[in-house]
Amino acid sequence: MKPAPIHAIPLPFRHHQESAEGWLMLGNPIEALVELDRIPDVYRQRLDVLTVHWSACSVLRRWDEAWMVANAQWTHYPNAVESWIHRSYAARRHTGGSIAKAFGLLEPAIERFPKEPILYYNLACYLAQMGREDEAWQRFQQTLEVGDPIEFRMMALADEDLKPIWPRVAVMS
Repeated sequence: MKPAPIHAIPLPFRHHQESAEGWLMLGNPIEALVELDRIPDVYRQRLDVLTVHWSACSVLRRWDEAWMVANAQWTHYPNAVESWIHRSYAARRHTGGSIAKAFGLLEPAIERFPKEPILYYNLACYLAQMGREDEAWQRFQQTLEVGDPIEFRMMALADEDLKPIWPRVAVMS
């Protein structure tokens, strides 16, 4: 049996985290949140626990709670790209949020994570939704430069946020 990592949540609390992840995989975010509530606060600020919490809130479209969780995640883990992505995603949807706010919060991440294609992709989505199609197209092309072109083209053609640039994406070779 492999020993637990030194920073792992101790038992039995690790079981609650794993159960929460399992409930999410089974499509039951309510039960995932119930399991997370069984974890003491001292462990709830871990990146992996915050990520599960944010994911459950996202599925449930609890954007105000997702916004609070994402801000905690970003505050504690600014070197984790998902912290930036979750914060911008929630910023778009929480009460008082907007696409412009989401864009403004995510754009600085490019400097920190220049090889993360999902950042360019999300920025392209925001720009397209703000009516800035030429800039959206540029960001999308940057996505293809650092990411898998086939994967991201397929994603783009199924993503309503990028609908304004679908004609350009469709004719790419």
